[in-house]
Amino acid sequence: MFVPAKNQQQQESLPLNCSFERSDWEILASFWHPVANSDEVTDAPVRVHLLDMPVVLFRTPDGIKAAKDVCMHRGGQLSLGSVCNGILVCGFHGFEYNGEGTCVGIPALAKGSPIPKKLRLKNFQCRERYGLVWVCLADQARAEMPEWPQIEDGSGKVIPVPSYEIRASAGRRVENFNDIAHVPFLHRDSFGGPPTDIAPYEVVSGDNTLAFKVDILEQTRYSGEYGGKPAYHSSVYSYELTLPFASSAKISNPESGDVYRVYDIVSPVSSDRSRVFQIVVDESFKMTPEAVRAFNDVVNKEDSPQVEAQSPFDLPLDLRDEIHIPADRMSVEYRRKLAALGLGAEAYR
Repeated sequence: MFVPAKNQQQQESLPLNCSFERSDWEILASFWHPVANSDEVTDAPVRVHLLDMPVVLFRTPDGIKAAKDVCMHRGGQLSLGSVCNGILVCGFHGFEYNGEGTCVGIPALAKGSPIPKKLRLKNFQCRERYGLVWVCLADQARAEMPEWPQIEDGSGKVIPVPSYEIRASAGRRVENFNDIAHVPFLHRDSFGGPPTDIAPYEVVSGDNTLAFKVDILEQTRYSGEYGGKPAYHSSVYSYELTLPFASSAKISNPESGDVYRVYDIVSPVSSDRSRVFQIVVDESFKMTPEAVRAFNDVVNKEDSPQVEAQSPFDLPLDLRDEIHIPADRMSVEYRRKLAALGLGAEAYR
């Protein structure tokens, strides 16, 4: 079947079979999202998806570059090719593209013949920070990526946690991370304490952030011993969320003086699939990377089945669609913030 030129032009900015409403896609595309760990991109191209967009990552002498994973010649998948001296080589016909996306070589073209100027990849903004590769699909980002100095200033032991995928929308997964009422129930085998009432707390709203602090009775975390008799202690949880999907939690134990920071960034692969990137900073310098990763794996496996089963699948931004209690204060403010960005506008017309 041939694609009519008019339809092709109309859909040019959106990925094929986009699962988002156009307005939601355009808003989310204007933010920075992590798509891979930096050490995943070595001497070969890497294919990832962000907001349904197929993206090829490749390393050059100037750093990692990102482009739409489609060769402009015959629509080949560039990530099936190779990287040679910082040049991305299509595995279909050998077309060569530099870090700016310009075609600089065509093996089948007679020597001296000019290379068509239209042979240029759709490049995306790309940066490396916090050990992650971040991509912004828009020409200009509407906000900077989160500022987390503790990952970079040496104040703690930085422990990257393996990323994982979850069959859930990014908003649902972010809300789960920032929800405190579920801790005694979903996390009985990791850090959840006995069910207790939750005192009212204040949510502080910034231009692009939300923050709150609560006291939690929890089990000792990162001990490496799960399923035994729990030892409870009171900890202070300080959360900060950077729109749209990047969260951090500082866990402070007043008794021991231990401080851990958990950074949790949800990348929207599609409207119903997300990739979760996590980094732990141990300011006590007590925990081994193995213990931290094992603990986080237990916690994530406790959360995922429930989040994947939530209905409706998308996070409802109209506050009338679900029932809220005072412990949901953070969730309510988060939904308001997302709606204020313009997300969900088409769903409620």
